[in-house]
Amino acid sequence: MFIKKIVDKNFYRNNGYVILDTDLEHNQNFNSLIEEINNDLKLKINNDELKKNGGFIMGNFGIDQGPYGPKLYSLIFKDEFIKILEELTEYKLDDLNIFYGGNIVLPRKGKQHFHIDGSYNKKMFMISIVTEDIDLNNAPTEICLGSHKKQMKFWEFFIGRKNKKKVTLKKGQIFIRPHNLWHRGTRNNSNKPRLLLSFSLTEKKLNKKEIQKTSSSIEILPNFFKSDFFGRLHEFFYVYFGSVLIILKLFNSILKKK
Repeated sequence: MFIKKIVDKNFYRNNGYVILDTDLEHNQNFNSLIEEINNDLKLKINNDELKKNGGFIMGNFGIDQGPYGPKLYSLIFKDEFIKILEELTEYKLDDLNIFYGGNIVLPRKGKQHFHIDGSYNKKMFMISIVTEDIDLNNAPTEICLGSHKKQMKFWEFFIGRKNKKKVTLKKGQIFIRPHNLWHRGTRNNSNKPRLLLSFSLTEKKLNKKEIQKTSSSIEILPNFFKSDFFGRLHEFFYVYFGSVLIILKLFNSILKKK
């Protein structure tokens, strides 16, 4: 894998993201792997069982890469990329746990509220591998530039000034951001699912390595919502009465201590 241009570390620190241009789009091993993954996912998307999963109403699911995770990892985590990653994160790769994940957005669905991934102070970095062109029409991630630099309650974020950007990407690019950059998924207005594979990197605790069990097949997983009755009810209100939930979240964040 070849990184096509120098990475601006100051841009990453100030804005909370960076996009790496690579030659992966022309890598036969990469293209063959993505084709295999897409073929497997088509079978699962067309399975009626998917409708029972939390996330179906919103149309936004998590991905467990299964046996494809180590294969994709071996294509991406070359010396050139590892050097850039360590400079950006200020962590050695050996000091980070690595989890194989991703995100898939169904056609005509997928809009989320702004959020961060987990607690603000948790050390985590999101490495997204672009498997197809993502434009303004097929669910680009919307980010708030620089919003990772200060811990905020939800009400502070809500009333604060935001510099929003929808991140369009080309196949083969790598999108890197810290977990605490405020962001949201946007609606997929196209007629086919939009896939984005990712690696989540978390800080090891007391030299204790967390190991992700590799499942036997790629899996589509619930994202925000559980698949039980209360999870589906929460998801229904999130999608159709989102403004009410935002008001409740605002009041809760005002009353809650940091």
